[in-house]
Amino acid sequence: MNHRHAHRHELIAALLVPTLLFAQIKVEKDAPHRIMLNLTETPATSMAATWRTLDKVRDAVVEYTEATDGPTFKDQTRSVPASITPWKNKDGPEATWYSAVLTNLRPATVYAYRVGAKGAWSEWNQFRTAAERPEPFTFVFLGDPQNDIRTHVSRIFREAYRGACDARFWLFVGDLTTTPTDDLWNKWFDAAGFINATMPSIMVPGNHDYGTILLAGARIHNNELPLWRTQFTLPENGPPGLEETSYVVDYQGARLVMINSNTKLEEQAAWMDSVLTHRRGTWTIMAFHHPMYSSGGGRDNRRSRDAFLGVFDKHHVDLVLQGHDHTYSRSHKLADGKVVSPNEPGTVYIVSSSGPKMYPLNRQYEPIMAKMAEGVQLYQTIRIDGSTLQYRAITPTGRTHDEFELKK
Repeated sequence: MNHRHAHRHELIAALLVPTLLFAQIKVEKDAPHRIMLNLTETPATSMAATWRTLDKVRDAVVEYTEATDGPTFKDQTRSVPASITPWKNKDGPEATWYSAVLTNLRPATVYAYRVGAKGAWSEWNQFRTAAERPEPFTFVFLGDPQNDIRTHVSRIFREAYRGACDARFWLFVGDLTTTPTDDLWNKWFDAAGFINATMPSIMVPGNHDYGTILLAGARIHNNELPLWRTQFTLPENGPPGLEETSYVVDYQGARLVMINSNTKLEEQAAWMDSVLTHRRGTWTIMAFHHPMYSSGGGRDNRRSRDAFLGVFDKHHVDLVLQGHDHTYSRSHKLADGKVVSPNEPGTVYIVSSSGPKMYPLNRQYEPIMAKMAEGVQLYQTIRIDGSTLQYRAITPTGRTHDEFELKK
């Protein structure tokens, strides 16, 4: 080998060494990871944080304080002890989960926080509390990630974070993974990376989050939600027995009603009737997994429609966000299943998917639809500004796939 070729091989080896070393880095067993922020029922004055370690650590806390433009915030922190949940995975390592709710926060304020314990801290992250009164804001709506999450959903998450950098929270309508196993949840957390630790989320479960599948034509249902209430800390102000899966969040003039459409639909319909009778704010948005008007081939979720339609019409719900069908559809404004004029009370129903799993369109409800599509991954931005709601569905390449506006 001549000197020129030898030098070239040495250079290549030198360039590869950092990469190889980096690939060998593993999470320390007491290091916080899978850090997650969730909105609470009082988002102006509180925030929930959840994380895990592989080895249990003592005296785990959340340290937090109002953020400053320099590093001096770290000298005036408060701390909240974490609740601890040991978890023995059937399909993964034993781990310990921690959760805490930060309370008595100042509205419309940026906070810095970190999680862990002495000698085993996370990095400092930030979040912003909601305002106490109605103010303009944007949030991101995401349909089912479900399949090939690390491979194909990562770009959607990252483009949503980049394309809607002013969003205050993300909203998921279920089927976050295709099977609720630890290895697939690991891919879900990996796809979002640091986003989960700085962008609060709210979510409802889909059938796959329960592990419900069709096997030889028979529906196999698991009544448990593996890891759901362990790795998320969501509001518990919904119907008894459905804590953290059915709940309400009021955010700056909008009431967001999150529904578990897998079970107890009639009970939830009665609860919704009460919640919407005493609602606050200008806008009412419902979110759940199984669509009222299916757009996926061969599907028709009559149970959702029979249970919820009367309540939605009675209370003039503005917007319903759904997943499950792995297609895109957006209805005209509807009342009692019929198209009404833009200036009449009515509801817009949307189905969307962020993941790569795609179904053919079901055109059964095409006459009441304003837009339908198949084979497209999307994230949606919803902006509320006083009496105006603006909606955009955006592809991972940044193209506007659909948009509309509602006025009060």
